[in-house]
Amino acid sequence: MKHLIQQIILLIFYLVFIDFVQASQTSVCHTDSPYYDLLVEKDGIYLQETIKAENKISYISQSKIRLKEITDKGARIISDDGNKILVLSNAKYYFIPKPLYIKINKYEITPLFNENEVSKIVSNKFFLISDHWYYVSYTSEGESDKHKIPELKGNLEIIADSDSNNYLDNNAVLLKDGNAVYVYDINKNKLEKIPHLTPSQTHLIQSRNTPYYLYDDDTFYLFDRDFKYTDITKKFNQQGKYNGFTKAEMHTNWSVDSMDTKDGLIWIKIFNSFKPVKATYLNAYKDLYVYHNKVYSHNWALQDEAAPSDPSYRDGSIDISNVKNPGELHKISFSEYFDNQQYYSLEENSRRLEKKEPSAYLKLLTAKDHIEIREKRIFIDGQQLNTDQFLDAPIFLGSIVDIISPCRKIILPACGYEYRSKQDYYYFFTDGKKVYAYINLGENQKPKVLHNVSPRNLKANDYDTLKKLLNILLPTAKKND
Repeated sequence: MKHLIQQIILLIFYLVFIDFVQASQTSVCHTDSPYYDLLVEKDGIYLQETIKAENKISYISQSKIRLKEITDKGARIISDDGNKILVLSNAKYYFIPKPLYIKINKYEITPLFNENEVSKIVSNKFFLISDHWYYVSYTSEGESDKHKIPELKGNLEIIADSDSNNYLDNNAVLLKDGNAVYVYDINKNKLEKIPHLTPSQTHLIQSRNTPYYLYDDDTFYLFDRDFKYTDITKKFNQQGKYNGFTKAEMHTNWSVDSMDTKDGLIWIKIFNSFKPVKATYLNAYKDLYVYHNKVYSHNWALQDEAAPSDPSYRDGSIDISNVKNPGELHKISFSEYFDNQQYYSLEENSRRLEKKEPSAYLKLLTAKDHIEIREKRIFIDGQQLNTDQFLDAPIFLGSIVDIISPCRKIILPACGYEYRSKQDYYYFFTDGKKVYAYINLGENQKPKVLHNVSPRNLKANDYDTLKKLLNILLPTAKKND
């Protein structure tokens, strides 16, 4: 019964989620990580921030700000940890906080160390000074905060960092040196050694629900969102696993996390432990399982089938007889599947995968926005666009996003959350004589022509050019919606 209740709860989450997506025609508003360039201009040194959509093609925004304290035209960016940028200028290291306009205008940029003092830098956080490691941060008051960590020795490596990981809430760093593996609590300036791990053998795997699995050959930990860890080695040993964790393969995916021990057993994650099942994977995606010639996609379904004497037993297998290409079948959401040729939906009554047309959400999960031009034809993510109006071969000028409604937090079907917004994507092309725009994507879609715009002197893949074209087209586009 408890497994049936789990399925019902997840189904409710999923239906609410899909209803939201279909009603508002939203798209995922996650962006690619911003990237930064130092610009040397006549009046000074500027830091430019560029943000693109996840397709890595479409611009969302671009801005720049002058770095008044940095005047060296040979300045260069050393690293970027997601929260701050490390810059080397005039033989001194500087932190530049992000986002740009919130902090740089408010605080002065002050030097951290002289270049000749620093022997090594690890992940923009740890600096080796005179054989001692220092953790260095940028405080909310605009000052650098330096903490000496005498316990750390020799080579240092960051394994995971909560600052740059959306799954983790705590301000901590998982790291190792030649002696041990540690959790460093940044707020408390406290280094805690994790017992029983050999640094050279230690592996880290990120999961969807449990943020991390951390293990060496004979010790296995679960890491939660607060960077707290639980040793589950005994649970493995009680079920007969003695041949070493590093010899196995860990797989994480939509369905369930699992461990393949290469001996006919797959260890399925169920709650906070793993259970061995004599099963195989359906294919290389490692997210569907074959047990007694039946195919399964959920941990609790496979668990029930492996224990038919349980009062809550039900056949949780799925019927894939309609699938065109089972060798590529994989799960892309709670009840949607894709075999790289056709989309499918799992029908609960028949437990059969039925062909379906992809929703906007499904398209987003598989879209890459790969742009290909063949003679006079344009293909974006495999879709051919109508180019009948083009007089010559198309040239891609670039893409930009018009955000219609801001990000909104919604609950995902399999726990967790995601931000989504309503957006329009504009793709601009020219044939050397006219400029054309496609709004979003549709099969054989006809372009809008910007009749009063000359393609002369237009820069390709240039934010200012694309923003100017968008502003010309936007009133007409919205009027015709």
